[in-house]
Amino acid sequence: MEITTQSKNEITQDKPYLSSLSALKKEIKMRGLYKKDTKIVLLHLFLHVVFTTVGIALFISSTNLWLTLLATALLLLGLLGIGTHTHNSAHYASTNSKRLDDVLAYVGNVIIMGFSINYWQYKHNIVHHKNPNIVGHDFDFDFAPIFSVIKGEKDNTPGLHGFYYRYLQGIIFPVAIGFLAFDIQRQGLAYLLGKMRKDKTNIRYCFDLGCHILHVIFWIALPCLWFETSDVLLFYLLRNALLSYALFFTLGASHLVPEAVFASNDQSSADFFLKQTATTINIRTNWYGRFLMSGLDYQIDHHLFVGVCYTKLPELSKLVKEYCDFNGYSHITMPMLPAWMKVIGVFYNAKPVINDLELSRPIAKG
Repeated sequence: MEITTQSKNEITQDKPYLSSLSALKKEIKMRGLYKKDTKIVLLHLFLHVVFTTVGIALFISSTNLWLTLLATALLLLGLLGIGTHTHNSAHYASTNSKRLDDVLAYVGNVIIMGFSINYWQYKHNIVHHKNPNIVGHDFDFDFAPIFSVIKGEKDNTPGLHGFYYRYLQGIIFPVAIGFLAFDIQRQGLAYLLGKMRKDKTNIRYCFDLGCHILHVIFWIALPCLWFETSDVLLFYLLRNALLSYALFFTLGASHLVPEAVFASNDQSSADFFLKQTATTINIRTNWYGRFLMSGLDYQIDHHLFVGVCYTKLPELSKLVKEYCDFNGYSHITMPMLPAWMKVIGVFYNAKPVINDLELSRPIAKG
């Protein structure tokens, strides 16, 4: 049934935050959703660190296969939790102190994970968040020349390269994903060293490089004092390989599924709200999934309001969905397992690129 102008006015009188983006922002502020739950956030991070530490200790001490598998799972879940958690710190969305957020970001992302925080803040915060899934702007889904998930590119690449895309990448991709963490480390170091060649006095770059050195000391140099070097390197290889698969599915689920569209280069000038909602989906998970993903399950709402602490995203998401439904924006939520299956599927059936994001809009209830 069509909503008349009169009924629309009545709805916006009862819920004024549906009338405009500025009104929505006002409602979010009035509800205190910009406030940070610093104590809860730090408790969550502490638990992720505990899982990681217990996982390492069990892995070292266990001679039982099942305990070793449990230790590996704890280590992986702990590391993934640290990574997703300090992703928020890199957005200054964890605590009430930017300095503390910086400390958490450097410790979590660089010392523990081994990823350059300056590179991440550039590639993710600036490039990806500004134009998610926009060809030529967002490189998170540009896997060329190794893989292609863009239909036109995959179908039209000539010669042996095109043959590889169409018939061989599906065979190689499941194994290649295991090197994702190493590639993120490589890209981050290349970016950091390139920046330092131009500006050796930048304290953030120097601190980033120092944290990389601490990462090597913590994960490789110190363990070599007690264990065989080959065993230490094998453990680090296993750590990064497992982390690669976890990161691939966690980070890719909200943008690689067909429901999160790819858009052409010129769509970078489209309405910001439309860009975020058309190219992103949310993930439905259980209580532990929400704890583990630290807000990455609410990607739409995080993209729209990056400064909101992840503990506030469930409440924020309800407001944003109402606003999207009323004003004709997408707000799709998908269960985790189907989303993961669709992420795998895009490497076999590539996604098309649309030339007008307006075509992705559902019909507004308003």
